[in-house]
Amino acid sequence: MKKKFKHKKLVIVLAIVVVAVIVLAGIAKRKLASVAEAVNIVQLEKVDKRDLSDFISLTGTVSGETKINYSSTAGTEITSVNVQVGDVVKVGDVIATLDKDSIQKQINTLEKSLSNAAALKQNESSQNQHALERAKEDQKNQLAQANDSINSAEAAYTAAQNAVNSLTSQVNTVSAQVNAASDEDEKAELQAKLSNLQEQLSSAKSDLSAADTARKEAKSNYTSVKSSTDDAIYSAQSSIESAKYNQTDDSDTQTQLDQLKKQLEDCTITSKSEGIVTAVNISVGDVNTPNSTLVTVENNTDLIVNASVTEKDILKLQEGMKAIVTSDALDDQEINGEIIKVVKVYNASNPSSEQTGQETSGASNTGGFSVQIKLDHCDLISGMSAKAKVVLTDRENVLSVPYDLVQQDEDGKDYVLCAEDNGDGTYTAVKKNITVGEEVNYYTEVTGGDLKVGDYVIMDYSISEGDTFTGEIGSDDSENADAGSASAGSSTSVSSEVVAD
Repeated sequence: MKKKFKHKKLVIVLAIVVVAVIVLAGIAKRKLASVAEAVNIVQLEKVDKRDLSDFISLTGTVSGETKINYSSTAGTEITSVNVQVGDVVKVGDVIATLDKDSIQKQINTLEKSLSNAAALKQNESSQNQHALERAKEDQKNQLAQANDSINSAEAAYTAAQNAVNSLTSQVNTVSAQVNAASDEDEKAELQAKLSNLQEQLSSAKSDLSAADTARKEAKSNYTSVKSSTDDAIYSAQSSIESAKYNQTDDSDTQTQLDQLKKQLEDCTITSKSEGIVTAVNISVGDVNTPNSTLVTVENNTDLIVNASVTEKDILKLQEGMKAIVTSDALDDQEINGEIIKVVKVYNASNPSSEQTGQETSGASNTGGFSVQIKLDHCDLISGMSAKAKVVLTDRENVLSVPYDLVQQDEDGKDYVLCAEDNGDGTYTAVKKNITVGEEVNYYTEVTGGDLKVGDYVIMDYSISEGDTFTGEIGSDDSENADAGSASAGSSTSVSSEVVAD
């Protein structure tokens, strides 16, 4: 009986122990879960100075800064081609020639035609000019004669007037004597004298009337001569003017002649600058199409890179920006360059790509917009491919923090949260005001404020100002990877267990 009771008691004890273990295990589990809920792994980043740079990577093709497409207005046969692709030419070198004979014949014909027309015009003009001179001379002579007649008539009229005046005076005198004479013989003598004077006066008056008529006729004749000779002069002048308008217009012929002379000049194509021949589109015997490109010469000393740019990058670029250019042909030797032209007109034949911001190897960077980058002197050749890195921002040894850690208070002031050592194994989140500069990819430049090198910024966004932390800070001296930026400074990352207060 006792053994049976003891066995039953043992079973009960064991059952109690099992229950206790289960209960204790549950409590422990709940405590561990509670602790886990209270424990956070907070990332801290040590504040340090670093180099911040941002750039755009482009790809393009090398060409001469100046390109000359040589053409000719002459539509004649190509007689010689003196260059081939790759040749270096100097100023004055004959590149190609065209047949001149047919053009020269046309020039000779037109020049003869113009010469004959000019001779006819000159002859007609000379005749008309002589007619005008004769008319003027005739007028001069006739008017001189008419004026002489007037002068003679005026003189005869004056003489007749003087005779009438003299005889009238004598008649008056003798008449008075007749009236005063008392002696009949004397009176008869005076009367005879008076009668004679009266006859003379009557004759003189007739002469005066005739002289006055002659004078008036002379003046009238002068007016008539002046009018008729003026008409002759006007007629001669009209002939000269009419000849100017009635002559054949040779302007079209002259224009044609000028064009032919330009074509003749274009039959010899000479280099206007030094450079390298990059295209030859003709052969001897070909008939030239006027104004089509025959030969292309590019400057081989002043080189540029024509690079395409994507839509999202084109507004970031402007003339004067510096660039670093490399090429596989020069084993990635760096060549200094400068943007000299930004083409902000979309080219539909050069569709945009999203590849930008990161330097890539062997990838095509095409876009609907483009830039031209002028290169310093180098050994590249037109037609080679090149890569260009355009630096947008370059800040050396500047204080910076990850941009997403920057917050703003109610007053709009920027700040970051830092871990402050309380000296008892705990840390408190404190606010440090900052003044921000440029944002370069992952980092924001700090230009002023309370933040300093060696501070630890809190990477856990759930932490608020005043929160207290516990744990150890482990040192990590490795440089942080700077995603998307070219940072050269070192930054330290620290992780620790922190228990929320």
